[in-house]
Formats: sequence, C-alpha cells, structure tokens
Amino acid sequence: MITVYKPSLEKQDNSVTVSAKFNLNNNSEVLWYSFPKEFEEYVVIEQLDGFLVGLLFLALKTGNDIKLEGPISARLLYTLNNYVIDALCLINPVYKKIKIIAESAVSNNFNKGGVAGTGMSCGVDSFTTYCDHVELEPPYKIDYFLFCNVGSHGDFGGQKARRVFFERMENVEGFTKETNRKLIPVDSNLSEILKMKFQQTYNFRTISCVLLLQKLFKNYYYSSGTRFDHFSFNKEEIADVDMLIIPNLSTESTTMFVSALKYSRIQRTGLIANFPETFNHLDVCTQPANKRGGKLNCSKCYKCTRTMLTLDLWGKLDHYSNVFDICYFIKNKHRYIGKLISKKKKLTLDREMIEFFQEKGIPAKAYFYAFQNILFEIKKDMKKKIYR
Repeated sequence: MITVYKPSLEKQDNSVTVSAKFNLNNNSEVLWYSFPKEFEEYVVIEQLDGFLVGLLFLALKTGNDIKLEGPISARLLYTLNNYVIDALCLINPVYKKIKIIAESAVSNNFNKGGVAGTGMSCGVDSFTTYCDHVELEPPYKIDYFLFCNVGSHGDFGGQKARRVFFERMENVEGFTKETNRKLIPVDSNLSEILKMKFQQTYNFRTISCVLLLQKLFKNYYYSSGTRFDHFSFNKEEIADVDMLIIPNLSTESTTMFVSALKYSRIQRTGLIANFPETFNHLDVCTQPANKRGGKLNCSKCYKCTRTMLTLDLWGKLDHYSNVFDICYFIKNKHRYIGKLISKKKKLTLDREMIEFFQEKGIPAKAYFYAFQNILFEIKKDMKKKIYR
C-alpha cells in the first residue's frame, strides 16, 4: 500500500514548494513541486490530484494500491479507477492492476484563473500547439507556458538533469517574452522517485504539474507527439495513447485537451516555419552538450537531422540559420538521406519523411550512400555469422 498524506506549502524568497509525504513498504518519502512565488494563489493544496497522478506509475510498477489521506477530484478518481488503470495494464503487462482508495471524492470547481496554457519546450510539437491557437479567443487562447523538470531533461532526474533544465529554460524564456506570454517553470523530484524511463511515463509526469495549477488553468493543451491514426498500445512510447489517456485526466476545474493530433510531423514542421517568432528558438536537439558553432542545436543527432531535412524540403531551412549549423548539414545532406532510406526498421516518422522525399524527388547521390549503408550492414551480419 502507498499512503499519500495531505500536501503542505512552504514559502521561499522567490518560490513556493508544495509537497506531500507518502509511505511505501514502511519507508517514508516526500514528493515535491516548486513554482515561482507569483503563482502561489493558484497552487492546489486542497486536493491530492497532482500527487496521485505523479505517483500512479510507482504504484503500477510495485503493485501497490494507493490510499489517499485527503480529498481528490471525484471525476479524476472515477476515470482512473474505471478506465485509465485498466488501459495502462493492457499497454504494459508488467504493471499490476491497482485500486485508488480516497478519504473523500469531491466535485468542487475552484478554478479562478479561467485561462488556457500549454507546455513549452520550443520543440516542433509545442510550437505546433502554440501556432494552432494563436488566433483563438479566451478561454482557449494560450496565455501561459509551462516548462517542467519532470524527466525530459534526464529520465532519472538529479543535478545533471536540473542543470539542463535551467540551461534550456533560457531559450524558453526568450520565446515567452517575444510572444508576450507568461512562463511558469516547475521543478520537482518526481523523476528521482519514479526511476522509470521518461518515454514510458511522460504524459502523466507533465499532467501532475498541471493538476497542481487547477486554480489557474481552465483549459490545458497537451502537445502530442503523434497523429490521430498513429494510435497504438505501445509500452515503449506512451505518446501513442495520448488521445485516450489525457482527456481522462481532466477534473471539475481543468479540462485537458490533446493538441496537434491532426498534423503529421512533416505538416507540423511546415506549419511552424510560417511563424517568424519560432526562427530563433526552435530546439529539437537530443545532444545539447554537443552544440556546433555556438548554435542552439547540435545539428547532428537524429532529431536535428530529421528537422533540418524537413525544413529543407519545405524551402524554409534558411529561416533557422541561427539555431542550426546549416553549412554542416549541407555537406552531409545526401548521406543523411541515404541512411534514412536504407534503414532496416523504419519508424512511422521515417516512412512519412521518405514519402515526402518521393514527392519532391530523392537525389541520385543519396542512393549511393544508401547502397554503401546496405553493403556495410551485410558485411556486419556476415561477420556475426562467421564468429558465432
């Protein structure tokens, strides 16, 4: 049994930290989230919604029911117990079906902000959500960006992940100011507690932060990494079930929407390239420590390569010369394309890219590199067979 106790709020000079003690196997730990002090009035301490969602995967992993020593949203309790937990156990058979036992379930709507928000990493998906909502009116217009340290900067947290979080936040702050929005950075020790792969758990991690700000957010847009027709039960990539999971994490105060579902990655990249405010802030890199020429992105990892190839096909790559090393890309472009079309196992995004190339025309030189890659793989397979 995991027992979670009522949260408490501690004030610092420039921040507030909301925390809740929980017991697991006679061990006591504390889960905490830290917010800028200016958002203190919107932090939820009356209910345990955010802490429950944050700790849910710990319960599923260990097979422990969750007992809440405090109130919880009646809507959230219903959807978790009747839909979400069953779905997660179908997705990953390693998880144990657990039950949530609450001291009380309440149907209070204590939202007073009446605004909309979304997560902002300055990646393609979060930019797509921003661009797709620019012309909307309140309460659907996005006024707030959330930037969280709950795993995207390092699966298991720690000081290295926290350092990357603060480094990346500088770019997000720049975009926030340029678009006249407000930024809410959230720090937490959730990653250190879960000790799980981020890709298997990340939508719940983010939503746990959102649920701690239900007094502010009437509507929240979660930027999905997939399109409607990519829905699947994939234990390695929980984004594939965003459209099922995220709406079922709504409460009486905050409605959760899954955004960007109508666009492929190709379409998303083309969309954001029409918005000049993205030109100096696009950050897609998986290797931030290996930046080239002082650029924001390394211009070499698979996400950088994929994004630059797409922008190049749209004829918009030059717009992003301040964040990518375009000269390095041009020198290696045909090599990248050859590697893409010669891959044995092609992801959905790879297939989309190849189809886009076929529409535009695949350069002959790319086939040369593809042939080289195929020969290399054949030789490698032969060596394995010889030395077995």
